[in-house]
Amino acid sequence: MKTFDILYSVLRYIPSAIRMETIIVGLAIHIPFKQYSHFYKIKNTRRIASFDDEYDKDFFRMIMEGLSYDLNYSREEYTEDLFNDKKKRFTDIQQENFLDTRISYLANEFQFSPIESLQTSDDKVTKDVKDLQKMYLYYDRPRSERITKTEVRNLLSKQLNSYNLAHITKSPKIYDDFGGNNLYDYKINNNILIKAISFDYKRINQLSTELKNVIYDLKQLDTANISKIILTRNDNLEFIPEKNKLAFKQFEIEIENIEINRNLKIDLIPLSELEETLNKTKA
Repeated sequence: MKTFDILYSVLRYIPSAIRMETIIVGLAIHIPFKQYSHFYKIKNTRRIASFDDEYDKDFFRMIMEGLSYDLNYSREEYTEDLFNDKKKRFTDIQQENFLDTRISYLANEFQFSPIESLQTSDDKVTKDVKDLQKMYLYYDRPRSERITKTEVRNLLSKQLNSYNLAHITKSPKIYDDFGGNNLYDYKINNNILIKAISFDYKRINQLSTELKNVIYDLKQLDTANISKIILTRNDNLEFIPEKNKLAFKQFEIEIENIEINRNLKIDLIPLSELEETLNKTKA
């Protein structure tokens, strides 16, 4: 079965360069093989108003409409006669750098993440695009339709497959103290471990238990041949309950202490920064 890449980038709104607090407001997707591109913008704009009560809604709308104009194209949607002008604007739709040329001009309040890739196929591309929307435009959906941890792990898997890494091991044989649960999702080049975790549990007790388990396992890990651990977390932390935010902050502190005490590099990153993080490791 032929595979091909979904290229994507996450748009963040940053109202203050000093505080550097961010909220995800859009997702740009490009599939060169399918001659498809689309900008998925946040629907629940009330969350932006609650995040930044001074935001200019007219300016915000103008940015969103401009990105839709620059990015929205589907080979199957248009006819030559009615959309000839649009076809002229998208003559580069099959080029790998198409997305970069369309989003690189934004800066300051609106910033796109580095472009990531996700390996897919004809029978999975529709679901993968929907899962990316569920991942990054999380609060646009009711609770029952939000992305699950299993779906996050599937995205992680497809993202890693698209990188064409020389040495990648799924579910490396690193078990908990009881020998039953595999602690990490992947090992890269025999010295980098990757694990997907979540901070958006409904119950604080469930979240606290998972984070404590991650900390405990990190403290017990044999790091003789490990140079780095990458913990990929979900985005959309700006609207989680205050207790969950406090748990996240404490988790970050514990991570820093482990790095110092065990001389171990641990990156806690959103999935949209994975390739950039791996590239920095190579440098």
